Amino acid sequence: MTRTRASSATLAPTEQTALYYAQRASPGGLLITEATHISPEATPIWTIYSAVRDAGGHVPGIWTETQTQAWRCVTDAVHARGGLIACQLLHAGRVAQPGIGDHPMVRGTDAPLPPVCSSATALHPDRDAGDYNWDQPAVVPRELGTDEIARVVEDYRCAARHADLAGFDYVELHAAHGYLVEQFLCDGINRRSDRYGGSRENRCRFLFEAVAALVAQVGAGRVGVRLSPTSVDPATGRLHQMYFGAFSSDAEALYEHAVTGLDDFPLAYLMLTEPRVGALSVAPEADGSQTQPLRNTRLRRLYRGPLIGAGGFTPRSADAAVAAGAYDLIAFGRWFLANPDLPERLRCGHALNVYDRRTFYGAGAEGYTDYPTWSQTRDQPARKYRLIDPPRIGTSLAELRPG
Repeated sequence: MTRTRASSATLAPTEQTALYYAQRASPGGLLITEATHISPEATPIWTIYSAVRDAGGHVPGIWTETQTQAWRCVTDAVHARGGLIACQLLHAGRVAQPGIGDHPMVRGTDAPLPPVCSSATALHPDRDAGDYNWDQPAVVPRELGTDEIARVVEDYRCAARHADLAGFDYVELHAAHGYLVEQFLCDGINRRSDRYGGSRENRCRFLFEAVAALVAQVGAGRVGVRLSPTSVDPATGRLHQMYFGAFSSDAEALYEHAVTGLDDFPLAYLMLTEPRVGALSVAPEADGSQTQPLRNTRLRRLYRGPLIGAGGFTPRSADAAVAAGAYDLIAFGRWFLANPDLPERLRCGHALNVYDRRTFYGAGAEGYTDYPTWSQTRDQPARKYRLIDPPRIGTSLAELRPG
């Protein structure tokens, strides 16, 4: 869950970041960090969003010693509460824009700069950004040369080494949501004619090379992968979900090939985003995503390791998905950022704080470390954040408890 609250000077996590993750840690619970960028080339400057321009904020990296030491404070805080934590490694590809080159950490260096992509395929924010509300033009990306791809894979490996030094239990390759790895997977973007383009086998090559490098660096059982498979809606013939214009003419066969290949690696887990989370701006009381069927269940038979589902789950639909054997575990994002004690609330059936979308990105403690636990909420006669009973999510505004 990107929060854009890293240090403006170093792009490192802060004391507030450590508090945020520590608040959400619990014995045996697995936290996965916000997207953590592997190099300047990988890093978007989110001033493409008006909320970040107004409130400030930066995304974190893990390519410098300063960043690595700062992340160590985060992992120490999580481990002190008995939790586990994975560092989610990301290269944003064509979504990153040239603005990072103006940052004092990067200006005057020879660091490769964005945007890069599998091909020089333009991103059209007005068409491709969807609910992400990108309101500025995008620069046409440069196609990565065949000989450059090994350099990007090495950036992933170095980031994993830093994550290991920072005390992370796992690293996760973010290969989803329209960023660089998915820009290689999808033939709507990838128009290469070398060994990284054309066939499904070639388009998956970069994914598999990056995974192999991460496993070699941190060891078997310590690497997770996140994918966002999509499928064709039989009623319309269109894909159910895309991110930043990442589409493929063979989407179902593509992701089956990718998951089959990932099953050959000794992964800690594979996480799949259900293609139903496009309504990011919908209020939770009107969020009907849990009424949509699961669409990635076809991939369960192809992957023998721990499988995590994400995207649009509520406590009720999460229970049903695990009970049906569709997934082994369910990941929560928006509900977890608003409820630091979410595991305990789920166990006890307590009402949930309703997240404030206005404070997701940038700014300070508000909407970050000021969400109360259940015990704090219960004792407050006047509440800052509204409450909703889990069974009422997605039903009606009338079911929302008054604050």
